[in-house]
Formats: sequence, C-alpha cells, structure tokens
Amino acid sequence: MEKITTWQWIILLLGIRALLEFIPLPDVHDLYGLLITSILLLVIWRRLNYQETLLRPFNIGALIYWLGYVVDYIDGLHRGQGFWGRSADILDDLLYAIGFCLIGVAFVRVMNDRNELIAQLNNENQRSQELQQTLYQQAYSDELTGLGNRRALFEELNQKLAASESGTLLYIDVNNFKQVNDQYGHEVGDEVLKRCAQYIRAPGVAAYRLGGDEFVALLAHDNPQKWIIDLCQRTKPLAQEYGITLSVGCATLGAAGLLSADELIAHADQAMYSEKSRGKSHER
Repeated sequence: MEKITTWQWIILLLGIRALLEFIPLPDVHDLYGLLITSILLLVIWRRLNYQETLLRPFNIGALIYWLGYVVDYIDGLHRGQGFWGRSADILDDLLYAIGFCLIGVAFVRVMNDRNELIAQLNNENQRSQELQQTLYQQAYSDELTGLGNRRALFEELNQKLAASESGTLLYIDVNNFKQVNDQYGHEVGDEVLKRCAQYIRAPGVAAYRLGGDEFVALLAHDNPQKWIIDLCQRTKPLAQEYGITLSVGCATLGAAGLLSADELIAHADQAMYSEKSRGKSHER
C-alpha cells in the first residue's frame, strides 16, 4: 500500500463506487462508506504498527468505529423500524463517538511519542557534539594555557606546507622560568605561563605551547620584527615582577631546505638558542 500513489487511490475508490452502482444492494452509499472506512483504518493501522502500547487504543477505537458503520448500515436497512432498526439507530452514533475518541487518543499518543523521540535525538546529538568538542580540545589543546599543543602545531604546519603558504614560525623560550618555579612555587609558575600564553595569543597569530616554557607562534607575514617588539612590550610586567624575558628564533615557511614541519621547528629552535647564547633576550 505504501507504493500506491494518490491518483491510484482516487481511481481505485472511484472504481469501487462505480462497481457498487451495478450491484443490487440496499443502501449502497452506506456500504461504500463502510468500505472506504475499512480501507482507511487498515492503511493507518499499517502506519502505526510499530509500538504495541500506542497501537492498542487505535485497534480498539478502529474496531468500535467500524462496528458503528456496520450498525449504521443495519439501521439503513431497517429504516429505524422494529427492534433492530431502533437499536441500530441508538447505537450507531454512540459507537462512532467512542471509536473516534479512542482513535484520537492513539494519534495524540503517537504525536507525543514522536515529539519525545525527536527531543531525545536532539539531546543525544547535542551531547555528541559536546563530546566531540571536548575530545578535540583534549587532543589538540594545551590543558594549562588553552593554546594549541604540539599535535595541533604539526597538523597546521603540514597543511600550510602542503598548500605552499607563506609565513613565519617563531620559536619562543621563556628565560628564567626555572628560577620562578624555585622561588615562588609551581602555582605561580603556571600563572606565569598562562600570562605568557595571553601575551602571545593575538589576532592573526596561531599560538601553541610545545611543553614546559616553550611556545610557537605562526605569523601570516614574513617580517615578524614588529610583532616581536610588540610582544616584548606586552611582557614587560612579567619582566618587572619575575625577571622573565623571552628568546625568539625565526624560520620562514617555504625557505630553501625547510621542507617539513620538523625542519622548520628545528631551524627556529636553533636560531632561538643562538640568540639565547649571545645573551640577546627580548626585553625592550
């Protein structure tokens, strides 16, 4: 029945009605209504045939409604005369009302059940998205600072190298951080790292923490000196409070010989240590 189109249903019903005109039966109109009702209830029953608790009131209501049509047909045959005619005339409307109410109750239950199912699916989908976001944060974010971690950095670098994008990688080391930990404790040390992360994080800059007191910033332009100077200005409070300075090494994306993420990081790391060994900490 699910494959029958609307036009096919119309043709089928008109065909049944035309056929009944040639059958010598009394009250053929009531008989036609009984047949249509039976077909309609059968189709609805097949559609609802997925949960017994929802189907039970529909089954009872459909049976009573169908009996109302049968009684109404008997009433038409007897024209309300005699015992059967008078009884049928009283019962048919009563059966119609009871059956209709039970069918309505079934449909209300179906709608409530579907609404609850939709709400449950929406909640499950939201929880799934939140779980995916949490797992992503755990996999690609540094727990302490909220910056991207080593895995996120390597994925970003590999994508940029594959797309032949330009830019600059800055390898940033926090000087005198061990003394902060030793003198003020690890809680203060963690706060210093968080503040460093805030200073490094900036519009148009992708910031990462590799671990310990080492950070990486990816700049979209090839001239990072102004950004480094601005970074030093932002970190002045740390220098005044804890003697913190920064050593920064640079590597240019797309430079000759730097064809992989490991080579870029190693080059910037070497440049940073060269600067540190020369005592050129960035404190302006």
